[in-house]
Order: sequence, then C-alpha cells, then structure tokens
Amino acid sequence: MRCAEAARAALLAAALAALAGCGGGNSSETTLIVSGVPTTPTGVTVTLAEPTGPNTTEIVVDSGPASGFALGVANLPYVTVKVCAPGSTTSCASIDHVFLDTGSIGLRVLRSAVAGLALPPVMAGSGPAAQPVHECYPFVVGAVWGPMARADVTIGEERAATLPIQLIDDGTPAGAEAPADCVAAANGALLKSVTSLQAKGVLGVGMLSYDCGLICETGDYSGTYTLYYRCDTAGRCTATAVRAEEQVQNPVSAFAVNNNGTLVLLPALPEVGAAVAKGRLVFGIGTQSNNQPRPGDTRLHLETDVASLGYLYLSATIGSVRYPYTYIDSGSNGLFFDDAALTTQCAGSGAGATWYCPATAQQRLVELSDMLGTRTQFSLGITSADVLFASSNTAYANLGGAAGSANPGALVLGLPFFYGRRVSTAIWGQALATSGPWYAF
Repeated sequence: MRCAEAARAALLAAALAALAGCGGGNSSETTLIVSGVPTTPTGVTVTLAEPTGPNTTEIVVDSGPASGFALGVANLPYVTVKVCAPGSTTSCASIDHVFLDTGSIGLRVLRSAVAGLALPPVMAGSGPAAQPVHECYPFVVGAVWGPMARADVTIGEERAATLPIQLIDDGTPAGAEAPADCVAAANGALLKSVTSLQAKGVLGVGMLSYDCGLICETGDYSGTYTLYYRCDTAGRCTATAVRAEEQVQNPVSAFAVNNNGTLVLLPALPEVGAAVAKGRLVFGIGTQSNNQPRPGDTRLHLETDVASLGYLYLSATIGSVRYPYTYIDSGSNGLFFDDAALTTQCAGSGAGATWYCPATAQQRLVELSDMLGTRTQFSLGITSADVLFASSNTAYANLGGAAGSANPGALVLGLPFFYGRRVSTAIWGQALATSGPWYAF
C-alpha cells in the first residue's frame, strides 16, 4: 500500500508485509502460456511473455528470495535490477527479487547486496563539514532506513546514470542507528533484512520523479516525520534539507527516452491462483511500438489539488458505498476495502488477519471516476482466503481484505487488479502527463 500526504508531493507507500496464512511452497510446475483465462487449478506457472524489447523486463510473482522465505507470501511482484558504480561496467551487482511498486518512488536495495561496489555517498554540505545523507522512508507497514548513494541503474536495457538511491542498512553492526523519529514513523518495525522485507530491495516506479519535494528541499518537517538526515562520524543524525536532484529518484524518469511512465502486464489466473506468475514491465508510454496506448483503454486522472483530501486519489463506488480514496498499486498484495457483507472470520490460513473469507466466491461491481468526470466499470472477485492459501500458491487474482479503521474510505486496487490487465502509470511532469498523473487500463 501507499500513504499520501496532501502537503507532500510524493507517494510514501507500499505494502511489503501484512501477509497472513500458510503456503508459499511450489508443487511440480506445469507452464501455461496465457491465451484467455487459464483453468488449471493449482501448482502451475502462468506466463505472459509479451511484449519484448530493450525497454522491457520480466516480472515474477513467486515465494520470494530463498534466504527470506516466510509462510504466507502472496502477490509480491519482483524484478531484477543491475546496480553499478557510476561509470563502471565491471563494478556491478545484479540483484534479483527486487519488489516492484507502482505506489512509491525510487530504488532502495539492501546495503549487503551492493557491498564492494564503493558507491559514492550523497553528502549534505560541502568541504570538511560535509556529512553523509541518510533517509527514513515509511511504508504502510514498517520503514526502511539507511544511507544515500549514487549508482548507475539498469533495468532490462534501460539505464539511469548516477542515480541517487537508498541503501537499506542491513549490516551487522549497522551504521548510524535509525533516529527515534524514524522508528516512530515505522510503528517500530524497521524492515532491514531479506526476511523482514521479503525482498532484496524496492523499485518504486510511481507517478512522481522524486520521493519528497519541497518539504525536503527546505528541510522544514514541521507537523510530519523527518525523511532526510545528515549523520556525523559518531552516528548522530539530525534532520537536513536535500535538493530535489539529490533526493531518491524514480529511475524511469531518468531514462533517456522511455521516461514518461510504465506498463505492467500480468496474466489472467485460475480461480485458486498460481504457484508462479510471470509478466512484463514495459518502460515508456507511447514512445515505442510496444508501449502504444490502446484506443479502448480508459484514462483516469488523479486529483492534483494539494489542498484537497483527495490529492493523488481517484473515487469509486461499490453499490451505495463511496470510496473517495481509491488508488491502483502493485505494491499492495490484495484488494482492500471495507464491505460489511464480507466476513473476515477466517477459520484457517487467514485467521487473525483482515482477509475476507466468504462462504462462496463473491463479485463486486466497481464504478471508478476521476477528477475530470471520466467513469468506468469493472468487476472484482473475492474468494475465501482460507481456500486460496490452502492451495499453497503465491499469486491470486481474487484475494481481498478489509481496509480497516485506519483507512476509512479507502479502496486499494492492489496486485490482484493487475492480473489479466494492462495497467499504465504516467509520471507527472513527463510527456503525456504535464497536466497531472494518470492511470490507464
């Protein structure tokens, strides 16, 4: 999931955890190439292999990094990212199982994954008084903490040179300790290992070019948590201002040509999901033959008034219930919305969670609308989490749960929404999105 603040021109969210239940193991695999909706019930790999090209890379939804395996992993999409020391073609690391998140901004990788690359740090100040910049980046569940560095980043064959990225501090001993303000913003849960993160990093390819904006440029964090710090040699960290070009950047907006957004394509799934699902991440919208907008796609623009409570949201209705805080996010592993007719009293694998476990599979008709009055309708399916998790699969198109009292009026169209669809996310300020960001599907 994400969390968005009206005062901050950024998306600060992705759900990397909040997973419940059993499963995660794969049975012997049979590969299905998708043409329509597959029907094989369980234990399969479902693959969507197109489009290809230098501006694409594979997305894999599976049980996560081998060293970070945990029960209950579900709907976590991963890509592989190559990180190099600036200007080098040999001092590089290829990092698999980097979590793909359309609801946050920037690349964040475990510090251990790039050990030995000698990535140059981002510094606050100049001369002898300069100090390394660290960042605390909260997600809905937990936060990541660690120093900033510059790197050449390659995904597929697209390259962003000398990009500011965050190194998630997973060292033993750690470097500068996370300040109390960071721990508080994380609700005490710092994600600082493969196991807690269920990934080796996070690739945020959301709708903005950098992760904070004016608040961090001025260094005035009044009324909110601190994002950027400068840390001395003794590990003492204080809040600091960071210029926009030195904040964590969206790698896509730094690509030479295919820099105005992304397309996420994932296959349709059987009713009880798949052991592994493979799809494609495409860079650019309308810049190549493989990323052209389709005439039948619906384009929905997000609210751009920072004074509005609906800033960077869409609006939706299901029946008579309105959900004014609706967003589409590959970083959320379920369909999250409050529906009194759906029970969260799961008996088995979903017990103790907020997953929905209806006695029979349910459908909900959603009407989605944007700030310009554009409307579209589609159906969402909800199958009991007990049934889904009992399959030991990891990819589910009909996994849903309650948004909860902390998110009133929210409808989160997480990864299940992406299966069987082609979802575009335009980057605000880039070509095709100068009047504001939008989704299309």
